Parts: sequence; C-alpha cells; structure tokens
Amino acid sequence: MQKKSSPKNTFRSTRGFILPFTMLISTLVLFITAGSMALLSKQLYFSKIYKQSQTAYYAADDAVACTLAIDDTYLASDGLGIFVSSTTYATGDSGYLGDVITYVNLQRSIDGLPAITLNSISCGQSAIFDQALTGYAVSATDYQYNSPTNGIELGKTTTFNMRMNLGNNTYRCAKVTVNKTESFRQIIAQGYSHCDNISSAIERAVVNTTVVE
Repeated sequence: MQKKSSPKNTFRSTRGFILPFTMLISTLVLFITAGSMALLSKQLYFSKIYKQSQTAYYAADDAVACTLAIDDTYLASDGLGIFVSSTTYATGDSGYLGDVITYVNLQRSIDGLPAITLNSISCGQSAIFDQALTGYAVSATDYQYNSPTNGIELGKTTTFNMRMNLGNNTYRCAKVTVNKTESFRQIIAQGYSHCDNISSAIERAVVNTTVVE
C-alpha cells in the first residue's frame, strides 16, 4: 500500500523551492536594472558630448563666416582685405589698418554713407579690431606660403578671439587665426562648447582656404 506524504512535509518541500527561485529572479532583475541604468547613463553622456560638439562646431563656423565677411567687405586700395598680408608692416599693423579705413571711408562718402572707425567693425557684436576685447594681434614673424606658381610668398599671421552674442544671454566663442599673403588666405577657427573656462571645453575647428593664382 502506497504511503502518503504528510501536508507538513509538502509545505517544507515547496518552501525549499520558492526561496532559491525568488533569489534567482531578484538577482536577474538587479542585473537587468543595473545594466539599463549603465546604458542610460552612457546615452546621456554621449548625448551631452554630441550637443557640446555641435555648439563648438557652430562657433567655429560662425567665426569663419564673420572673418570672411569682414575681409571681403573692407578692402584696401589694392583690392586686398583688411587683414594684414604685406610684410611691409612687420613692426605693426596700425599703418595698414589706418590706410584701409581711410580708403573705405572715401568710398562710403562717395556713396553718401557715414564714416566708420576701426573699432566699429564687428560681427556677431564682437569688435574684431578692439585689442582690449579680442586680443587682436599680428605676428612679428612672417608667414610663408609655398605657391605652386610663384614659389615662396611671405605674409602675416593675425590672431584674435571672438565672443559672439546670440541674444538671450547666449554666446559662442572661438579663436581665429588668419594666415595671409597676396595670393593666399587661410582662416582657422577653433570653436568652443562654452565660453567660460575654455581649457575644459570641447573644441572643434573649421578651416577655410582661398587661393588666387
């Protein structure tokens, strides 16, 4: 005759199965939750990096556009833009810039337009030639460009910083380098993800080169 198990033994057997099973499920849920949180954290981090990278790129792109607009708008009598290219002004650029402003104002007077000053030339509300604000400077050493047609050409390197006001207390910042000879112009803009503590900002660069042969 078959012996029946008592209800007490059946309860103990069921309890002994449920406890390990519950611990297993809890462990799996914990691992899945931890993995999801780690993945979410990485996604948020890369999303932040992407946005900062975009901001830095836009800053560099805006700075290049500003530099091109200024150099192509304010022309000297020889047709070259306002950023220094001639080594004649190796000890300073005030003479050249003064000559450009004089020529530009002559043309503006013919067109019935008011005269401008050097510090009134700005882009993105950033006064490019205001040394106190932008650190505008022309290198003491000459820039060398190896022209395929003319060989070695000497020019100058100009540097300045831009803090462009977009409104609503929003700014974009960039450092601009202009390497220029009579037939070559290279604009290098290094944009930053934020304007404060630039050493910790993400940087993106945009380069524009113009060659006239």
